[in-house]
Amino acid sequence: MKQLFLIRHGKSSWSDASLSDLDRPLNKRGQRQLTAMARPLRAMGALDGEVYVSQACRARQTIEGLLDLLAEPQLVGRIHFDPDLYTFRYKRLLRWIRHLPGDPENLAIIGHNPALSDLATRLTGHQAPDMATGSVLHLELPIDSWAKVGKGQSRVVAYLPPKLASYELFQRKASPPPDKGRDLRKQIPAMLHHLLERLRATQPGVVTGVDPEFLHQFRIALRRSRAITEALCTITGDEHLEKALHPLKSMARQTSTLRDLDVFLMELEVRSKGDRRLRQSLRASGAGAFFRQWQAECQRQLCEQLEGKDWRKALAAWETAINGKTLSRPLKKLTTRAIHDTVSERAALCHQLFARLAPESPDEPFHELRKALKRLRYLAELDTQSYRSLLDELREQQKLYGRFQDRHVQLSLLDNLADNRKGHQLPPALAEMAAELDLDKQDTRATILAHPPELKLA
Repeated sequence: MKQLFLIRHGKSSWSDASLSDLDRPLNKRGQRQLTAMARPLRAMGALDGEVYVSQACRARQTIEGLLDLLAEPQLVGRIHFDPDLYTFRYKRLLRWIRHLPGDPENLAIIGHNPALSDLATRLTGHQAPDMATGSVLHLELPIDSWAKVGKGQSRVVAYLPPKLASYELFQRKASPPPDKGRDLRKQIPAMLHHLLERLRATQPGVVTGVDPEFLHQFRIALRRSRAITEALCTITGDEHLEKALHPLKSMARQTSTLRDLDVFLMELEVRSKGDRRLRQSLRASGAGAFFRQWQAECQRQLCEQLEGKDWRKALAAWETAINGKTLSRPLKKLTTRAIHDTVSERAALCHQLFARLAPESPDEPFHELRKALKRLRYLAELDTQSYRSLLDELREQQKLYGRFQDRHVQLSLLDNLADNRKGHQLPPALAEMAAELDLDKQDTRATILAHPPELKLA
């Protein structure tokens, strides 16, 4: 079985008309593409074998940039520059592969389009993606020699363009949110449609699973959709719209653990860079592998759900709901007076929940108040002009309660690790980390108790 990785060079510059095509360098966007793609290419094993590179400047700078980012000196000895790879015709590439010396198991080619995409179409027998600059296409071929490569033999294992490897690159061409206006009956449908578009646009990045920011933004779109809808249903008493929202609420719950693991693993990475003992403990104890395997299983389950027909039907049903009477009916009942009355009721509830807190209270009442403050903020955002001061306070409150929630989640993840270890004990370095997190959690709890929410509505 042979593995072929077709890598298109990064985005190149056309700013200097005096340069030949062979001499055009990468532009700034091309450099950003390399930053996005370096780690995914390593994770895919794209550079584990022999790497052949076109002699065009943009191709040379692509591999040189990857070398700098990956800091893998052993890769240098497997890199070969070949003038024959500076071609835009797939037939020349195909002949070159068939005469490749050494017959490596893994082969990476850094070259040019349309040659790469056309070659993939020839080898798979199906229309291949029009490879974006900086992208990689992984093909698997059931052959024992590159001399036997032919039409329709290979299958696509993965295709990864930079915009799915980096939320920052994806965001460059994302649609902006609609302008906020005073007419909520127009603003709410426009925002819900924008959020639905965001769900669909970020989903491929979530499924790819390279940049955790895609999942974060996907969850934000879910939460905002839920917030606007629940605020509207709370004010108007409408049940039909809330029923249509149920699949989105369910998806938000199903993505929660994966997001917690993403954030925690990023925290561990940051901490271990400056803590050799923690870094060694994560490796020697298997704790790092434990969390990564858990993350991978959550990612696998989420991909099954997102690519299933039930989720497609749910999004289609939600689109129908916000296009029809399910949304227009409660919007007719929405008035400024109704918003203000509901905000007052919810603010009073938050005061009551805070009054029940005590130093010895378990964590759950703090979480209940955190959620109530969040719902109050969502209601107040329906009339930002009237509630500017309240919204400023609620955002500050949410930072404090969010810190408490983060520590609670991180300690729960470490408890799960301990439960799965012999003796139910954390490795010493992680036990120290848990103690530090717990101390911060207790300090945050004390700060919460010392600062009751004022929630001034005027």
